[in-house]
Amino acid sequence: MAERLEKAAELALKPNETWTIVETALAENTVVSVGENAHLTHYRLNNGGNNALTVKLGKNASYDLVTVHLGSGKLSVFADLAGEGSFCRSDAVYALNGEERAEIKTDFRHNADKTTSRQLVKGAVGGCAKAVFEGGILIPYDKKAIDGAQQHRALLLSKTSEVKAVPKLEIYADDVKCAHGSAIGTLNKDQLFYLQTRGIGEAQARRILTAAFLNEVLDTIEEVELRDEWERLIGLKNDD
Repeated sequence: MAERLEKAAELALKPNETWTIVETALAENTVVSVGENAHLTHYRLNNGGNNALTVKLGKNASYDLVTVHLGSGKLSVFADLAGEGSFCRSDAVYALNGEERAEIKTDFRHNADKTTSRQLVKGAVGGCAKAVFEGGILIPYDKKAIDGAQQHRALLLSKTSEVKAVPKLEIYADDVKCAHGSAIGTLNKDQLFYLQTRGIGEAQARRILTAAFLNEVLDTIEEVELRDEWERLIGLKNDD
């Protein structure tokens, strides 16, 4: 069972602990520490507003984060992979419409050997909304057996929506496997046409394809009721 919290300023896992945390209201600043061999699964809903999350991982610790960001605001995730063998996954979905403005920033530091990070950020932006994604991975000198990956993908749902992506890798070591990329586009016209030939209206077809695009992240949420509720909220946002 997941433990539900609101506006948590600090979370600390002791060595060997395993937690699942759900946050549906966020403090402006949150600090998370995950002790040696501990594991935290963290689901966060940012329904507008600003939040800065700082995470520090101990030896062989693991941290799985899924964030849903709706509406205007700034969201940042700073992860310090300080312990050898630590693992951090940070996946996110953002959905904007109207005149909304959002900034999403990630900064992952591989400060120990044999550390692994994964980032997948997907967005859907309609109306006259604008989003900026800035993602970073830093690998200092002399670190060994580092594995980092970052992907950002976004859909423009209108001609007046905008998304800017600034992925960044800073690699100062040799024993590294790293990749990053960003893709920004529109809904596939052939897929839209196919659904419409099956009797589905254009608006519903657009909703189906947008949901399928974002669900790559949402499907990783193991709490079924939570996943269904957040899918519903995102659907309402994309219907605006």
